[in-house]
Amino acid sequence: MKLLIDGYNLLFQSDLAGKGQGAAWLLGARKRLLELLEHRLPADSLRSTQVVFDASRRSEFTEDHVRDSGMTVTFAADHPEADDLLEQLIRAHSHPKSLTVVSSDQRVRRCARARRASAVDSESFLNHLQQQPPSLRTENEQADKQDLEEHRARSEPQADEVQYWLEQFSDERD
Repeated sequence: MKLLIDGYNLLFQSDLAGKGQGAAWLLGARKRLLELLEHRLPADSLRSTQVVFDASRRSEFTEDHVRDSGMTVTFAADHPEADDLLEQLIRAHSHPKSLTVVSSDQRVRRCARARRASAVDSESFLNHLQQQPPSLRTENEQADKQDLEEHRARSEPQADEVQYWLEQFSDERD
């Protein structure tokens, strides 16, 4: 099943956007949304998830890409708005019955239903998402990170070891 998400529509239904202005604020808000999706969606769902954001112009902050999780992020820079790209993607999908569209925009939802795709409003999807436990992948990544930090702590030389080696090498230079 493919998941097609209206990015800003979902973002602004959440408390992830916060308050702010400028590209850095919006970049941070998008990042928090994508991380939430990666932490709550199963890994196999992420590989078939595409998040579409509006983009009035391209910049280093609005390049289409596939994240490490396999989730695709797309910016509608060549379209007047993300809704236009979402409709295009819905109409072009070869198996729309296997498509779930997340948006509260009535125009996008009508297009999805016309193609017999599932349409879920952003607020309902967000509520469902937040009730899900973190994905196993996320728990494994956190455990790996903790293991790495513990390894670094164990492998760093102690002050007395550093002093010993400094004394050894300083003797050789004399």
